[in-house]
Amino acid sequence: MTTHPAHPIQLVLPGQAAAPEGPIDPFMMYVLHHGFRRDLADFAAAVPATPIDDAGTWRALARRWTMFGHALHHHHTGEDLELWPLLLERCDSTERAVLDAMEAEHDEIDPLLEECGAGFARMAEHADDATRAALVDALLRTEKVLGRHLAHEEADAIAIVQRRLTLQDWDAFEEKMGKRAGLAETLRTSPLMAKGLVGADRDAVYARIPTALRLMIRLGGPRFRRLDDRAFYYNPR
Repeated sequence: MTTHPAHPIQLVLPGQAAAPEGPIDPFMMYVLHHGFRRDLADFAAAVPATPIDDAGTWRALARRWTMFGHALHHHHTGEDLELWPLLLERCDSTERAVLDAMEAEHDEIDPLLEECGAGFARMAEHADDATRAALVDALLRTEKVLGRHLAHEEADAIAIVQRRLTLQDWDAFEEKMGKRAGLAETLRTSPLMAKGLVGADRDAVYARIPTALRLMIRLGGPRFRRLDDRAFYYNPR
């Protein structure tokens, strides 16, 4: 495949469906998607493996799910409010159908996230086998629906981004996303983005992210790892 010399080399992480070529480098989108896929896989593995009577781990899982849910909600809300409307101003009818599907898929995902969150809350309060079985089922459904959405976004919506946005447009969108998150939330959740990145993948990501974000990943890392290790204590290592 021939890459246009003006186009950046696109980041491709494990599980990613596509990385359309173009002038934009939406690497943070791909990093977040990698984190969402990895988190759902971790939750799906942890819930059946965690003993019913380990109340501390269930409370940690509930807190860790809240962190995941906040990060995903921020990501989807930012797209719905800032990215899709900008693209809709410039797209043709075929592209509009893709962007309409993005919002519809977000609406499909939200009730699943609420169902999983309620299940984790019940397990943290009073765990039982029936609630756990329902939570496992909800997580698997969420993993399937979210995975399909992320792949659709990577293959088709990002291709529209590459065709319709300028570098200045993308920089402005990312700046708005950062302001929407705020410093405290970024400090709390930025280590989630870096978890699971190893070797060449980690090198490729860290070469792109700004120094300030690397600092927040490092500063927020110890607190994040304490919760993460507690929540996923029974996951296969």
